[in-house]
Parts: sequence; structure tokens; C-alpha cells
Amino acid sequence: MDNISYHGTSSEFAESIVGPPSNVDLTLGKGELGKGFYTGSSIALAAIWARSRYEDQGVVIEFEIPKANFVQLKGLLIKTQHEVVTHWETLKLAKKTKKFKFEDIDYVVAPFATVEHTGNQFKFESKKAEDELNSSNKIIYPCVS
Repeated sequence: MDNISYHGTSSEFAESIVGPPSNVDLTLGKGELGKGFYTGSSIALAAIWARSRYEDQGVVIEFEIPKANFVQLKGLLIKTQHEVVTHWETLKLAKKTKKFKFEDIDYVVAPFATVEHTGNQFKFESKKAEDELNSSNKIIYPCVS
């Protein structure tokens, strides 16, 4: 199976992200691990997040990056929720949640800071990772029928 992950957003943002042309922009996102584009391993969590933020306009985008391409990206593993929370608190104090990037890394895999046992998040932060996301297969799933 290829690397499949999910991003909860609005239908308007999804159309821009998916395209054509695909327009994943790593400079727009921010979060507990800093600047980048975030996806997660749980479609359920992405759907809950999208509906809670965008109500009837919430959607989930499925990203499918071929295995052969994904293994060419350089990753970093953050193992514990405690490490993520500590990192996030440090970034917030320094006002760097919109600016921070790890050095020489394409993506980070980590637990979520705010919810336990719901899978992992992926933070994509390099141009190479952005290119992979833009060239990946993408499907939009509306959260409301």
C-alpha cells in the first residue's frame, strides 16, 4: 500500500489544494510542529476536525503518495505526545508556530499533541515534500451527504 494520509479542510480550500493544478502550499500552514502542511493517518479525526471547523462545508482530502516516492523523502520521528507538547509550548512562547522548520527534513511523523491514540500526524515542510503532495493522487470526501 502507498502512503495514505488525510487532511481536513473546507470545500473551498480543497478545490484549491486538489486543483487542477494541484496547489499544496507549505508556507500557509502552521501548527504544533511549526510551519508546514499537516495530514494525519486517521480519516475519522480529519472528518471530525473538518466538520467542527467548517460545518457543512467540511471535507477530507485523501493523499496517496507512491511508496517508491515516499521512501525518497527524509523523515524525522517524534515518538511521544509529551515531546510534541513540549515542542509546541516552546514554539508558542517564541511565537514561531508560523515560522519554525526542522533542518534538512522533508517530513515529520509524530503523535498529536491534543488527542491520544488516534494515529499519527505528518508535517510536510520541504519543497521536495510539497512536490510529492502536489503530484500525488488526491480524492475529496465531503463530510456531509
